[in-house]
Amino acid sequence: MAVLRKLEKTAVEAGNILCFGIDPKPMEDVAGYYSSITDALLEENLISAIKPNYAYFAALGFDGLHALKQIIDRYREKTFVILDAKRGDIGKSSDAYAREAYEFWGADAVTVAPYMGEDSIAPFIKEGKIAYVLGRTSNPGAKDFEELKVGKERVYEKVCAKAAKMGAGLVVGATSNALSGIVKLVGKDVPMLIPGIGAQGGEFDVLKALRGNPFIHRINSSSSIAFACEKKGGSPESAAKKEAEFLNKEIGKRVF
Repeated sequence: MAVLRKLEKTAVEAGNILCFGIDPKPMEDVAGYYSSITDALLEENLISAIKPNYAYFAALGFDGLHALKQIIDRYREKTFVILDAKRGDIGKSSDAYAREAYEFWGADAVTVAPYMGEDSIAPFIKEGKIAYVLGRTSNPGAKDFEELKVGKERVYEKVCAKAAKMGAGLVVGATSNALSGIVKLVGKDVPMLIPGIGAQGGEFDVLKALRGNPFIHRINSSSSIAFACEKKGGSPESAAKKEAEFLNKEIGKRVF
């Protein structure tokens, strides 16, 4: 798949699998703030993807959506762009959401909610794109449904197996011990998007499960990079670079 080659190529060239999650707070110049940080990270080869979160931009109204378009257009040729939109609806609606994500926004990948099943996921699985289906997520409430047992398996295991069979990637949080089991279930060739490292308190050691084919995966960190200056001082750009350097060092110990 061409998209997997792009995913792997950007990681190999940067020498890392770190993804910068962009979850903007209300501020005067969203595009300017995040572009200055992203530029600094890319110049130093500290990230190999960005993940703008649609909800945070939409909450800012039309100015936020305009900023989202500016950011994606600025970086779509420079790195791998994952639109974190968690879409999922009946077939025709999902088809419309897929066109929005890929054709209007121009993202390489989009996150997809699997609750409504195969026909709601299928429109997002297109040549040259990746649908990251929510598998075992990083939030505390994941246990409410994802951990429920259906026979001998948990719901998230069934979701992951189905999504992988369809040719989708998976979202698997670093805040639980599920990652190694999911890799064993679906194999090492299914691309994973892994949130939870950084501010959410995910454990680096769970990332050891990615050894063997690491460059098709992305480890996401958002606010701990974007607002590192609030804890560590310095400019947003310099603090973000220091945080990304730390994350890459810790990820590298476990993955490479």
